[in-house]
Order: sequence, then structure tokens, then C-alpha cells
Amino acid sequence: MSADLVTYYGQTDRIDSLVEKYGPHLEQLDRETKLLLRITLSTYVLMQQEYSSSEYSTSAALQDALCELVLPDSIPQDLYDICSQLEGLTVDEAETILEALQHQIRWGNARLLVNQ
Repeated sequence: MSADLVTYYGQTDRIDSLVEKYGPHLEQLDRETKLLLRITLSTYVLMQQEYSSSEYSTSAALQDALCELVLPDSIPQDLYDICSQLEGLTVDEAETILEALQHQIRWGNARLLVNQ
């Protein structure tokens, strides 16, 4: 198994559908979208301590996490689509995607290339 797969530790039908749409390394998403998705999923995981997935959705996390940070008009449409697709996400699934995003942002296809 390659260490830069979307999900190194877990794979579910919900994650499989995300991979089908955006690629095995989520390569259809740019760095900014991956960073914003990471913020959204982190908010979602935090809020799951108080609410269930039926009470607090990934779309609610998107609004709560990003509307204060980013102008709503500049949030990529892909991010809205992903949050709709991930409704009912479990904390384990969210953590799995977060791990993959972290790897991609730091080491993989979404890393920031800088001159050293």
C-alpha cells in the first residue's frame, strides 16, 4: 500500500465515492480546497463531541468554520459538493480523510513548493 493514498488507515463506501469523483489522491482538488476541507472536517470532528451527525452536518461545519475566515463567494464549489456528499460522515471517516489531507498537504500532491 502506498503511503500517499487518500486513506492509508481506512476506507468506507462514503470515502470510496469521494475517491471516485476526485481521484485516488484527491488530485482533482487544489491545495486551497484541501486546506479548506481540512478546516471544515476539523470543525466537524470537534462538534461531534456535542452533537450527532444527524444534528450537526458537514455542511453546517463548512458554514461555521469558513464563513468567518473566507468570503462565502470565494469558497470553491467543490467544497460545497464534497460536504453534501459527506453528509452522515462518522468521526472515524472524518479522521481518515484528515490524515490523508495532512499527508497530501505536507508531503504529497498538494504540498507547497518553495525555493530553498
